[in-house]
Amino acid sequence: MSQTVLCAAERTEKASKVRKMGFIPGVVYGKDLKSTSIKLDQREFRRVLKGHSKNSKVQLKLGENLWTCIIKEIQKDPINGEVLHVEMQTIHNDDRIRLKVPVIFQGKEKLALKQQLLQEFISEVEIMGKAADLPEFISIDVGDREIGDKITVEDLQLGEGIRIMEDKNEILAVITSAKSEGEEVESAAS
Repeated sequence: MSQTVLCAAERTEKASKVRKMGFIPGVVYGKDLKSTSIKLDQREFRRVLKGHSKNSKVQLKLGENLWTCIIKEIQKDPINGEVLHVEMQTIHNDDRIRLKVPVIFQGKEKLALKQQLLQEFISEVEIMGKAADLPEFISIDVGDREIGDKITVEDLQLGEGIRIMEDKNEILAVITSAKSEGEEVESAAS
């Protein structure tokens, strides 16, 4: 579990005013916390979440309480990428929850040396399990694969008690040749 701590304050101001003051408006809720409007410091939020994604587990300090939360949604401005709003849900370690987590393909550089590419189709999968056991991402090594190999949901390895909610035959990526079609036509004609 991540030890990342975000400090938040309850907010009564409108979201636009909060943004002008240098904060990010948001909401936090859960089975043991009624929906509460909050504001987070922009710099602290960016610093804390650097390298983390949506659905990351964080500790949220709100008043005197410390809540374990997952970030359910981060709304960003489509033009400048500025965070406009954050939605968080409180969780407990023994709660069974569903999350979408990114799939990280490792070994792409090995493929490049063999003039092969990884063509990615699906970059995240939905998993279910106890909150304490869920990873922030799933990693799979593709470096030793060959042209035509398919990486499917079934190839992903997860811990005990964690279930992938996608079809096990769903194709995540395929190994292809790095040669362009034009090069292949020229070499076939020679």
